[in-house]
Amino acid sequence: MMPRTERVLLARALALAGRPLGDIATGSEARGKGAAGALVERALGIAPSSRPEPDLPALGIEVKTLPVVGGRLVESTWVCSAAPAALAQETWVSSRVRAKLARVLFVPVDASATSLAERRIGTAFLWSPSAADEALVRGDWEDLADLVARGLASVISARRGRALQLRPKARDARQRRRARTADGDEYWARPLGFYLRRAFVQRVVDGVFPPDVEDQPSRS
Repeated sequence: MMPRTERVLLARALALAGRPLGDIATGSEARGKGAAGALVERALGIAPSSRPEPDLPALGIEVKTLPVVGGRLVESTWVCSAAPAALAQETWVSSRVRAKLARVLFVPVDASATSLAERRIGTAFLWSPSAADEALVRGDWEDLADLVARGLASVISARRGRALQLRPKARDARQRRRARTADGDEYWARPLGFYLRRAFVQRVVDGVFPPDVEDQPSRS
């Protein structure tokens, strides 16, 4: 059942701490990229959805799993797709990035085990960006979104952006899809996605679980 309050959601997430992903998986579910997030969401009672809104629309909360080893993140954090047509219509206030990051339940998962089923869920926590954090992400989004909307995504590297970055989001680097610029010109573009930089999210994690404290987020 979908959690109806933030308190219930957090209680469910904290109850998962220390459990291996294999405990909440069946059959072939505990495999493949993105499987950890799907398993955690199902265990929390969240139905799968591809809609451009937070995982829990009624609560305005997005759920993000964080693969960590020894308390350190091992990759950047996926936020949402960066479709040129949508970006041409969005402002920061109406953007999917802002909606997704307004309130986030971060769920660390220990990625040190070779088998996904053996990886243990850590201590979850809720986060909302401070005014300074939102200003940082907003600045990056406005810069990147403007370039994508104008059909200039090809000039963007993963190094651009202090908190938010734009990267290809496709299984095949050759994959292309038809897109339009803000002026209506058609072109073929790589599927792109917004990601929070690893260093940015690591700072968030360290604020909750200071590195010099014994209880790291990857531990139960």
